[in-house]
Formats: sequence, structure tokens, C-alpha cells
Amino acid sequence: MKVLVTGGLGVNGAFVTRELVGRGHSVVIVDRQKDMSLLGSVAGEVELYNIDIMDREAMTELMTRHKVDGVIHMAALISGLQEDPLKGFTVNGLGAVQLMDAAHKSGAKRFVYTSSRAVYGNILGEHAYPTYKPVTEAHPLEAHSVYDVTKLAGEMMGRNFVELGLEFVALRFATIYGPGKLVRHGPMGILSRIIENGMLGVPLEIPQGGDERDDIIYVGDVGRSCVAALEHEKPGYTEYNISSGTGVTLEEFAEATRTHVPGVDFTIGPGLDFFNTGVRYAGILDNSRARTDLEFTPKYDLKSGVGAYIATMEELGLRPTAT
Repeated sequence: MKVLVTGGLGVNGAFVTRELVGRGHSVVIVDRQKDMSLLGSVAGEVELYNIDIMDREAMTELMTRHKVDGVIHMAALISGLQEDPLKGFTVNGLGAVQLMDAAHKSGAKRFVYTSSRAVYGNILGEHAYPTYKPVTEAHPLEAHSVYDVTKLAGEMMGRNFVELGLEFVALRFATIYGPGKLVRHGPMGILSRIIENGMLGVPLEIPQGGDERDDIIYVGDVGRSCVAALEHEKPGYTEYNISSGTGVTLEEFAEATRTHVPGVDFTIGPGLDFFNTGVRYAGILDNSRARTDLEFTPKYDLKSGVGAYIATMEELGLRPTAT
């Protein structure tokens, strides 16, 4: 299959690309950057184009010329959206819709859209602390921030393109951790901070959130889920939660890290919302739909996920960063 991956050099996109190449697909990447360090040994097996995804004509021409069968849309703005809502919505919202239009017009069969649990907005009541009843895809969609709204808008527009004949699948990811996230995603890299500070023997203190449980997933499973959504003959739904299906505390994550890096010196204050966003995103996502329909089962538990993180850093020659 000929697959276009937008943002295919990014923290999450690189693992999608690696998984695609490993499964024998031909991959075209569109990314604004040129740093291929996260691709490792597959860097020479992909075609890279530094095209702006907002250039609708160029993207349509690229998909048509390469006879793209499927698109996995990973590219998105993550930070600065609250300060510049128009730019955020233009790139994440309109950008996604333009790509769907280009995919449809160029003859692509399927569009895999990387969404987020953020479309649920505040997770409250029985789904939050302390009971954490799993959130299903039928949960009310109450997107809060600009980023959340852009992801929800992409999902809603994707449903409309289904009416035109484009196969569309949205994946709502739980909290993701993986190599490169700390450097590129900044404050959202708390899990990476625990691992990489531990690797360097640097103490880490987080002021709040010790009572919170959250559903976290290793980036390797993100790559596997995207390819599962692409390869499935006929998905029965347009939205799927992609998660571990369990809730863990940061202390439990640190304990799993200590099995690989015994010197982890980590302390966290009490309370909730360790990301300090002011929005209660934490919770457990019910992933039974993905397990049953996409036949996707997470491969990595806490211990193996942290182990894979460290091993991949060594494989790619990435140096840990302490914060």
C-alpha cells in the first residue's frame, strides 16, 4: 500500500512510519522539518517532502502523483493555540479538512485521523477521581481548549467525507509517552522527564498530582494502532479509543522506571491534574471497541514500555535530557 504520513518525522509520526515500513508499505512523508533522527534504520526507505500541509494544491498533486492509497494525518500544532486561536484552528482544523478533500479528490481510499481524548474535555463524575469508570466512545464530547476543539472539528468533518465515499477512522489517544517527547513537546513530557532524569541521576520534583490516575500508552502502540486502522478491511466505526485501558499514578510509573534505572529520585505532591492544565483530562479510556473491531491489543505494559523507551533512545543515539 502507498501511504502518506503527515508529520511522519515527529515524536508520534516517526513510530507510525517505522511500523509502516516494517509491515512492507511504501511511505511518503510530508513534514516541515528535515530531522530524520527518530526514524533510525528506516530513514533511507521513505520519501520526504517539505511541503506545507496548508498548500492544498500541492498536497492534492502529491497524493495524485504518488497514487496514495491511504493517509495517516499526524501533523498538528500542539502549543501556542490558546494565544493564537485563529492560527491554531486554521492549521489543525482547516488543515485537516483540506487534506481530507485532497485525499478524496486524488482517489485515496482511507484517511486515518489522529485525534485525542481531549475531545471529551473535562472528565468528571464517576469517570474521574476516585472511581475512574472507563470512558467509552459514546461519552459526551465537550472539547474545552482550542486544541480540543480542532480535534473534534476534524472528527466531525471526517464523518461528512464518509458520505462522499472516503473511508475515515479517528483514533482518540490516551496520554502518550515516547523518546523525543520531552525535547519537542515540552511541558507535556512529564513521563519522559521521569525516565530521562532517572537515566541521568537527576532528582525530579513535581508539585501536584500524586493522587491522580491516568491512562497512558507507549508510542510504539500508537504506531501499531494507526497501521491497524489503515489495514483493517472494513472498520465498523469512525472513532476508536486507543489506550492501555488501565489507570496508573506517576509514582507507579516511576516505580516501573526504577526496574530499568534503579536511581530514579522522584517525588510528587498530592492532589490531581499533574499537567496543571486546569482541565480534568485524566481518566481511563475503554479500548474494547479497538480490541474487538480493529483487533488492536496494546503490546506494552508499564515495565516493557519504559524498557522500550530506553532501548529505542540507545538505538537512535538520543541523549537523555534532564529538567
